[in-house]
Amino acid sequence: MKKSILFIFLTAAFAVMGHAQITNADISKQFTFTNDNFDFGKIPYGKPAEYTLTITNIGKDTATLDDVRPSCGCTTPQFERGNKFAPGQSATVVLGFNGNTLGTFYKTAGIFLNNYKLSKQVTFKGETYQENKSADSAKSKQTGTILHQ
Repeated sequence: MKKSILFIFLTAAFAVMGHAQITNADISKQFTFTNDNFDFGKIPYGKPAEYTLTITNIGKDTATLDDVRPSCGCTTPQFERGNKFAPGQSATVVLGFNGNTLGTFYKTAGIFLNNYKLSKQVTFKGETYQENKSADSAKSKQTGTILHQ
């Protein structure tokens, strides 16, 4: 009995993995992605930043943008859920980052298309830096100006 349950479980697991590999391999035949590996470079710590990801339908059928799932709460996606776009047309996703990670960051988001049959993981990275407040303070003392934040 235990062997047959294990056999059924393993068969189902391999079937799911095989299906995922086949459909995700097909994604490059149906879509092109612009900015799917985006580099913000250096941005000020605590200041939100965003960029636009463009998905172009190069397939033969109308596509649907089902969902965008970021890897953490520091990333906010803006997109039209259920957006249908014909061959030759594009859909956009704006990915925002709150900037509250000090130093180097690397984030991901999953893009799900065509009734969740196709997916792609996109990435963005960068480095946040803290603005030198002591230099600003010294500047204001020298010039007699008041700096507002």
